[in-house]
Amino acid sequence: MSAGSAEGADQQVHEQTVEQALDAIAAGTLEKVVVSRSEFWATHRAPEDVFRAKCAAYPDAFVYLFAHEVAGVWIGATPEVLLVREGNQFQTTALAGTKADEQRDWTAKERHEQALVSDFIEKNLRRRYASNVNIGRAKSITYGSLQHLKSNITFCSDRDVEFWLEALHPTPAVGGSPREKALNFIAEHEADDRAYYTGFLGTMEGDRASFYVNLRCMQCFADGFRLFAGGGIVKGSDPAKEWSETHDKIESIRAGIGA
Repeated sequence: MSAGSAEGADQQVHEQTVEQALDAIAAGTLEKVVVSRSEFWATHRAPEDVFRAKCAAYPDAFVYLFAHEVAGVWIGATPEVLLVREGNQFQTTALAGTKADEQRDWTAKERHEQALVSDFIEKNLRRRYASNVNIGRAKSITYGSLQHLKSNITFCSDRDVEFWLEALHPTPAVGGSPREKALNFIAEHEADDRAYYTGFLGTMEGDRASFYVNLRCMQCFADGFRLFAGGGIVKGSDPAKEWSETHDKIESIRAGIGA
């Protein structure tokens, strides 16, 4: 593995990007966009040790250690199902909104952020003639020290996995809304290269498949790891709070491996 770089968007740069996103939302160009950043963690811990720690810390997540000649070496413990298939039955999730305080109620802004993801998925399913579409009620789930809002979504289709992966990814949970305009904003304004962060990975065998969004992840280097996190920006978002959310997410990644 090559050496990593200590560069990454600092608080000022990240908050400026959030402010630019809010300007685009106020202008009506965007309804939501996910702004992400990364931090480099200098350490000589072996990727295999980190992977084992992740497996122990997150038994309900999809935990992986992945090596690819182009993407590099990655470790993650993602809570977000992108697509599960068994025969002609499919499942996906709409996951968005983050809070660290279990006692605090979800705000209208956070519920709106999650609803945008759920609505996007439902519209794409119905537009492509999925049958038996069922949208579950949004519920709180706990992931480490953080909570998120999640809706389980099921449907039936005779189309293959590749068709639905292309239709659904990226959802507004990692991109934004409208999708193409949000992706253009991310490409133009985000300071850090996402690389494989917010991509997807999984397994396929016969008519069964499981794919997950690459979140709560890190890229491995010879001298450390680059940790990634992002947050959804909608009307009413506060730049300082958005920085704090990414800080909490990155710290939860570190905490999950005993850092």
